[in-house]
Amino acid sequence: MSKDIVRNPSHYTQGTIEAKDFIVDQDMTWAIGNAVKYLVRYRWKNANQGEGQITDLRKAKEMIQIQIDSMLDKKIK
Repeated sequence: MSKDIVRNPSHYTQGTIEAKDFIVDQDMTWAIGNAVKYLVRYRWKNANQGEGQITDLRKAKEMIQIQIDSMLDKKIK
């Protein structure tokens, strides 16, 4: 089987469950789904680049903050 970098990039297929399948199964919001995606891949996407790993963790943090802000905004209204 040839590698499909669009449907099955190696940094998402390290375990037995793909992040996208888990995100859909759990009916996650866009922001939380993205946070999960970044958390799942951070060790693999830039395995030889520590700063790349930190960038993915920062992206996950930003996605979680987007979700928090959205929830607080709805609560205020």
